[in-house]
Amino acid sequence: MTEKKVYLHSIETTVPEKSYTQKFALKEMKRIVADTTYKKVFLNKVYKGTEIRKRHTVIDDYGKDPKEFTFYPKNKKLQPEPTTKQRNDLYAKEALRLGKQAVQKLFDANPNFDRSKISHVITVTCTGFDAPGLDYFIVKDFDLNPKIDRYILGFMGCQAAINALKLAKDICLGRPEARVLIVNVELCSVHLQQEWNTHQAIANAIFADGISAALVSSVEDDTERSKFVLHDFATEIVPGTEEDMAWNIGDTGFGMKLTLNVPRVVKANIVSILKELLDRAEKTKEDVKIWAIHPGGKTILTKSEEALEITSEDLDASYHIMKEFGNMSSATIMFVLEHILNDEKKMGLTFATSFGPGMTIESSLMEKI
Repeated sequence: MTEKKVYLHSIETTVPEKSYTQKFALKEMKRIVADTTYKKVFLNKVYKGTEIRKRHTVIDDYGKDPKEFTFYPKNKKLQPEPTTKQRNDLYAKEALRLGKQAVQKLFDANPNFDRSKISHVITVTCTGFDAPGLDYFIVKDFDLNPKIDRYILGFMGCQAAINALKLAKDICLGRPEARVLIVNVELCSVHLQQEWNTHQAIANAIFADGISAALVSSVEDDTERSKFVLHDFATEIVPGTEEDMAWNIGDTGFGMKLTLNVPRVVKANIVSILKELLDRAEKTKEDVKIWAIHPGGKTILTKSEEALEITSEDLDASYHIMKEFGNMSSATIMFVLEHILNDEKKMGLTFATSFGPGMTIESSLMEKI
């Protein structure tokens, strides 16, 4: 039986206007939380080891005179820390603004696509919540069909973009006329924590803000540009790793836990997941022409290279996104895939994967055409 094809047609991304270099971020964090030599040395090692150049944030207080602050208390120590409510209020405001900005970019990039055909909206986030939220206002403000189906994938972490693509494919297989709009909004910077522990210090050093919008359907000529055929998906929940990556909601926002075991878990499991997908497709590793690995950190990429026996050049898109944007949770892999779509030299079978709390590894075999 011929496979019914579902396409990831187009991806557009956006980021907050404000960005800070990693060098500046290190200086600020040392000023705010490093009251011992050990902490200063630790932060130096972590921030320089990330190989991130800059990150974007919806918070523009850093480096300003405290009298000009709009988010933090008006003092140099940034104390007391903003409450979870204050952080979520900022999230709700900026998620709506930037999410709509990404959707508008998507429509502008595909002027011949009839947006009235959109039948489903999937919004993805783990950095804030409100209702009616972005999903509602996308339908309202872009004058989409008010009978549209809406879904929210919340609090799943960096893996969730692939979950959204999987859901979109299932929808399109069940309803051939469906057009699915996926919007990932991750404003990680609103949850920067001043409490000192090594897990949080690592999270503070890599996470950033990013937003993507994407279109999925089973109609190939919905768009005229290069696109991905979504072939297959695989999920792996790794036993005994619940404490290696986790989100928790506290009084001062969401706390992130990352252990040094995360890259080792990825290395130990990524090959078997790839093999599962290739076996089902009756393909081999040599058939894979493009690698799209979530750049959750430099060590995740280097461990993936070792396990898959590929080179840093094979992961050039992942390294580029990591360097220029940092880790934007679920939006990150969409930035990587957008970068690949825009590279005319890249074509063919693609392995994409991202990792979330649990630990859970979500992967996909797709093909750029």
